Amino acid sequence: METPAPPAPGLRKPHAPRPPAPRPAVRRLPEQRVAEAPPQADETGPRHLPPGRPQGTPSGRAGFAIGLVVLVEGGLVAAVAFGAGSLWPFWGAVSVFAVWALLLLAPLSAARSYGYREPDGEERARLEHAWRYVQQHAGVSGYRLVIVESDGLNACRPSARTVAVTSHSARSLAPGHLAAVLAHELGHLQGWRAVPAFVHAQVTLPNRTLRWALRTAWSPVGPMWKRAVEWHRPIGFLGVLLLGVVAAAVTVLVAVPAALAYAASLGARLLGAGGEARADAAAMRMGFGVDLVAAVEHRIEHQPDGLPLPLVRRAQALRRRLG
Repeated sequence: METPAPPAPGLRKPHAPRPPAPRPAVRRLPEQRVAEAPPQADETGPRHLPPGRPQGTPSGRAGFAIGLVVLVEGGLVAAVAFGAGSLWPFWGAVSVFAVWALLLLAPLSAARSYGYREPDGEERARLEHAWRYVQQHAGVSGYRLVIVESDGLNACRPSARTVAVTSHSARSLAPGHLAAVLAHELGHLQGWRAVPAFVHAQVTLPNRTLRWALRTAWSPVGPMWKRAVEWHRPIGFLGVLLLGVVAAAVTVLVAVPAALAYAASLGARLLGAGGEARADAAAMRMGFGVDLVAAVEHRIEHQPDGLPLPLVRRAQALRRRLG
């Protein structure tokens, strides 16, 4: 049996390659997880902002703007109160300041006055992730999201730190479209755009309140008349007469303020015509321009009452902004 020859001088016996040492497992902390974006619609154009990049809009800017508006209003109210006090000592000035105080408190009660409600279970499940994603893009937090019963795409203008979305949008829109609509509604309250929302609530709420007072005063008259006809007794018609007298008295007292409030509401509607365009621009800066166009065009296609020209113009303006 032959013995293997020893290796030549200067050469070492080759060794088998060692297996690589296993790398230690890396534990990922919960705070390192990145929130996934909601499914987006088919995008045919570029986004103005990459997904996930926050838009830092300091909330103090909105508070400073509203404080400036209140300061200007205070100067005007003081001048009017001085004139009213010269015509009607003491009580004239008190009445002017009382009316201004009610107007200042109007935005705080806007949620109840405009018929807002909290989202139900199904709506909350659809809104929660999209709303969190929109706030991350906007770089804000602490806004209250409420529902207004409407078949439209956008809700009536919100106020303070309350953002409203329609029940139609909350229940029927795709996740990406829903996030775009939420970004539009949030855009009404970002920065200096919070001032028109604050003034709009001040101006329009008296009109809604006085209309509610008139409806409440006259609503019992009709049912009481039907009961009086069924009873065929004088007591029923006497009740109708008393209710009619009270309703007429309320109408006489409220007629002039209601007319003034209605005129102010029409003026606020004209002055706030550019509010939707400004909110659309804010949503596009957050990166939701493509999805917002898709949501508006989807609404146009499924409009039951013909071609809605305002929505068509809005979609065209969004397309022009996207380029």
